Amino acid sequence: GNAKMSTEARVRVLISFDSTRPTEEMLQLLPRLLGPAQLELTGLYVEDEDVLRAAELPGLREVTLNGQLSALDSTRLRHEQALEASAIRQAFEKLAAGMRLHHRFLVTRGRASEELTRIAAESDFIMVARALRASGLRPRRGIHYDALVRGPKSVLFVNEPWRSGSSVVVLLGSAEAIALGRRFAGEDDLRLVLATPPAEAGRSTQGEAPSSAGERRVALREWSEEAIADLCLAEDARLLIVPRTQTLDWAELLPKLMDRLPCSVLQLS
Repeated sequence: GNAKMSTEARVRVLISFDSTRPTEEMLQLLPRLLGPAQLELTGLYVEDEDVLRAAELPGLREVTLNGQLSALDSTRLRHEQALEASAIRQAFEKLAAGMRLHHRFLVTRGRASEELTRIAAESDFIMVARALRASGLRPRRGIHYDALVRGPKSVLFVNEPWRSGSSVVVLLGSAEAIALGRRFAGEDDLRLVLATPPAEAGRSTQGEAPSSAGERRVALREWSEEAIADLCLAEDARLLIVPRTQTLDWAELLPKLMDRLPCSVLQLS
């Protein structure tokens, strides 16, 4: 899996930005995950053609935050997307250069999910920066990332702000996922919650060593979007770690779950 890439000399990382500015702590997550490998970053912003096409449909209106109605204007939206891309590019390049990371930035136009999938094919690890509340352009929903979730690579969905939350929740704890959860929890002084299926309550989690202080196991009432979201909210999760598994259809579940969760989500390959 991609979480074991620390022994490789070079790791190509794609970072897709969705109406959010890059931050230093966001980029610092990468060496924490990928180890001492040589990172080659590609920042990406997709000017979404679906939004522009929608603006050209007759009769559609835009509702502002103060309740005012106005006509959608595809020319104005195209200009807003270009400004957004330029601002993100400048912030990304400044941060990456300051951290001495090899980097480039791409701006493409097309259907967001298709463009992201196409460029992700050339990467080893994928990070998606998602703004939960964006002024102006509407953040993309989990469904836009369906193809990434179905793909073979590890994906980290970073929700803003990263520093919110007080725990790391690990689902279906493989040894690799638990070790990663323990490392993140220890470095950030967070609680670690190991969630198991209802049928495994009282049984040892696969690969789990005896729990230490600050760790606890929780059996979900069921494997469902609602139960997982409720657990993450109740535990005030900062990060949810999801190992790839045959037990759950994450390709179906995870995009829906991301629309409900305020925490970041890491899907391991």
